[in-house]
Amino acid sequence: MQSPNQKFRISAYAAEIIKMHQFSATTAKLLFALIFLQNETAESWPTILLEGEKPTEHFVFVNQLRELCFPAKTGSSRFLRKPVFELATMPEFFDNLQISENGRFLTWRFTEVFFHIMSDMEVYALIDASEIGHCKRKFDGALLAQIALHRKKRKPAFSLIAPNKDFEIDPDAVMPNLIPNEIKRQLGPSLQNWSNVTGISFTVLLVQGGSRPGYTDVVIRMRHKKTEWPDGQFLKQPPGSLRWAVEPLPQETR
Repeated sequence: MQSPNQKFRISAYAAEIIKMHQFSATTAKLLFALIFLQNETAESWPTILLEGEKPTEHFVFVNQLRELCFPAKTGSSRFLRKPVFELATMPEFFDNLQISENGRFLTWRFTEVFFHIMSDMEVYALIDASEIGHCKRKFDGALLAQIALHRKKRKPAFSLIAPNKDFEIDPDAVMPNLIPNEIKRQLGPSLQNWSNVTGISFTVLLVQGGSRPGYTDVVIRMRHKKTEWPDGQFLKQPPGSLRWAVEPLPQETR
């Protein structure tokens, strides 16, 4: 599937929602793919919906999704069943999302709510459609959204588990108790892949928050040729935190 413009934007709010939902890799891929494909339609992403105007239904052939980000050994649409079911049960994203009876195409219609989520592009993440296919593990959808959102900043960093600055924390939310070995096992391979793909170095910090012992968030800093981290600050470790670093591997060792 070829498009004259392979880059697309998602709002900072959408990037935060994608992160906080912690989608499976296949579900994240499908959502990113449909956001990209919506951008390619004549309707696109209007910043506001005119009074009385409703989002339009669209379709994509399953083989087009394979070309975009779902390489599959089988010719069936079975690989879409789980992500379609997961997204269809979340009313803030789609009014309609279903696979055709013959399994050849997928129809979708985003909700007005999600159009409004996408409408504030004062701060946005710029994603290349070729990056969607790198969502292969648990945290990859969140990482793609956040890396794309923050990578052009002077000192880019983001929270992976807790809400980022300017986004509300639910006062009734139970703070997680993160297990360091488990987080590193789940997150390490994903960050290594993103580091290799983007050329970005990462400092990963497991940090403590709240009034009780335990790690409650993962803060990720990014460094590349255009960032401006002061000496020592990129690797600086807050008291009580755990830290590890990820660097791009040489091409011959990947």
